[in-house]
Amino acid sequence: MGILLAKWRPEYETGDDLVDEQHKSLFSIINSLNNAMLDGQGEVLVKKTLESLKDYTTVHFDTEEEFMLRHNYPGYQQHHIKHEALKNQVLKFEQENHHNLSELTIEVSHFLTDWLIHHIKDEDRKMIQFCCQGRYFDPKSDPVNSSISVTSKLEVARWHSQYETGYTLIDDQHKSLFHAINALNTAMLAGRGEELLQRTLKILRNYTTIHFETEEQFMRHYGYPGYLEHKAKHQRLREQVERFNQQEKTGSISKLTINVSHFLTNWLIDHIKDEDQKMIVFLRQKRQKETLN
Repeated sequence: MGILLAKWRPEYETGDDLVDEQHKSLFSIINSLNNAMLDGQGEVLVKKTLESLKDYTTVHFDTEEEFMLRHNYPGYQQHHIKHEALKNQVLKFEQENHHNLSELTIEVSHFLTDWLIHHIKDEDRKMIQFCCQGRYFDPKSDPVNSSISVTSKLEVARWHSQYETGYTLIDDQHKSLFHAINALNTAMLAGRGEELLQRTLKILRNYTTIHFETEEQFMRHYGYPGYLEHKAKHQRLREQVERFNQQEKTGSISKLTINVSHFLTNWLIDHIKDEDQKMIVFLRQKRQKETLN
């Protein structure tokens, strides 16, 4: 059974939908690593989690810092320094020669949970409150449920119970993709879709590497008869992502932004709803038999 180590709460909302969707993606990364640890796969996923976190620090911190500069936030320099400290810590984790991956897994999990959630809860909300209302925010006195709607929000990829596979590790990775879809669409509504496209493609490239490997490992382990067909569909997605990356260098960015958004929403959600569900029904039956034996 999965545990939501990093549970999203109203008190973490900044009021800016784009920033919030990116934060939720980080929470999914934290939960994926924690549940991989519970399933005995933490050592396999920890290095990939660091890769995801590197992408996160690049994409999300740039988004936040651009937001701060646009609003002449007086605490920008201090906030930027804290971002740099996180980037340096992630690089330190990656560069260290860890002979004990189990120890590294626990260390990274604790770092993500403690440091980043406090950063989101306090520093980010203080920054957003100033940028939206021109005043500082005191996290000790602010009501938990207060939030400010900065942009119109279109939750194109809404998570439903029908998308749940029953495997928390896979579900958290799917949710991370949903947040990336919503972040891109929110940026489009705010007139910033073209700006965020390259970063979304980077997240998608990382997603195809980490998540598909996770799914394929499950299928091989349990002898899923549809493994080759499912893997082939994964490969077609990887190839489409690569084509998007090539088009980003040469084609119309505005048109490509819309194409990527439609592709993510229609193709991937259908894949999760249909193909993944067929695979999970089989895997659940296998696991139940193992439990009985």
